[in-house]
Amino acid sequence: MKTALVTGACGFSGSHMVKILADEGVPVRGTDLQRAFESEKVKIVARNIGLDWNAPGVEFAPSDLSDKESLLRVLDGVGTVYHTASLYDYSAPMSALKKVNIDGQTNLCEAMVEAGVDRVVHWSTAGVYGHPYMAHSSLNPLKSLFELVWGHGVRPWLKDKEYHRPLAHPANQPFTEDRSTPLNTPGDQPRGTFLVNDYSITKWKQEQILQRFGREKGLRWTVIRPAPLYGPGSDYGIGGIVIAISEGLVPALPLDLRNYLMVNCHVRDIGRAAYFLAGREDTVFEDYNVSDPTVISQLDFLKISMLLVGRKVHMVPFLRMPWLLPAGIWSARYLRWLENKFPRYRRIRIWEESSARYLSSSYWISSGKLEALGFEWEYPDFSLGLRDMVEWFVKVGWIR
Repeated sequence: MKTALVTGACGFSGSHMVKILADEGVPVRGTDLQRAFESEKVKIVARNIGLDWNAPGVEFAPSDLSDKESLLRVLDGVGTVYHTASLYDYSAPMSALKKVNIDGQTNLCEAMVEAGVDRVVHWSTAGVYGHPYMAHSSLNPLKSLFELVWGHGVRPWLKDKEYHRPLAHPANQPFTEDRSTPLNTPGDQPRGTFLVNDYSITKWKQEQILQRFGREKGLRWTVIRPAPLYGPGSDYGIGGIVIAISEGLVPALPLDLRNYLMVNCHVRDIGRAAYFLAGREDTVFEDYNVSDPTVISQLDFLKISMLLVGRKVHMVPFLRMPWLLPAGIWSARYLRWLENKFPRYRRIRIWEESSARYLSSSYWISSGKLEALGFEWEYPDFSLGLRDMVEWFVKVGWIR
């Protein structure tokens, strides 16, 4: 059996991917920056998820996406590459994102072609679908009243009884792989939506680079687009929000968060999906969303998190997300300015402009294409996955 290579092996997804492959009996080589491997936090996470770098069939070899020669060394004898490595930071400058996510992607693709790897499973993001639109009539009582009166009292008398929804706000339906993606859309933006941050822009370009190498060099690829990931080892994104709630940094919430959907995926399920897809020939040159079956509002997620960490957060009914969005963006920019201006100041990472934009939109991702192949979830229930994650946070001392 050929060795599997996991890039970004010291990261959140990468460390769990190494553990999954090792548990399946696959010889696995993890690669990342040497300083990442030596990080105390990385060692704590590895130890507490049961990842043993000294176990038979498991090895670490350092490399750098900006150094093609280092990539060729770690690709020696490799069959499948699980490419989890990226600079995942919504506040990182575009220059840094480009160096890792775009230039590094090109270096890796060139090295994989030269090394003759069998295939690569590439971690993209559901963010490449762009900012979704939804009707916000429920946020405007007068508009809701008008629609009610019109629908029951006026429209039934008209010759044309069809209800014409505003074209600018189509029904909120889940994104599927046949929507506008980097693989079927020329250019650098999806049709009908827009990318909300530089990170998503670089992930869009990553998919197109991969597709080009497949077309021109015969590189066999599979793209997976995870929803926001959570689970043991993550203090950014969903995990970061839960930790912030536990620290009392989210004292109040607008009640209209119940009108916004969110999507999610446990980190073990993204790794299990990658391994599942890598074992099939019919998944080559295909893309797959990976988002668990849970349909949950942002408010429900936050309320469950409050219960799990033992915090009371006040609901403010007169606040509305469309009103708070400008304040959230402004404050995120201000805190970022403080961090750049004063080296001693360190903002909480989840307080970012992109986070504010995500919270003010309603994301819904379908994994029907993956499930049609027979994939089964280990964590189909988001609330139970959150419970396990919080228990892990308490165990390692991230939540007290």
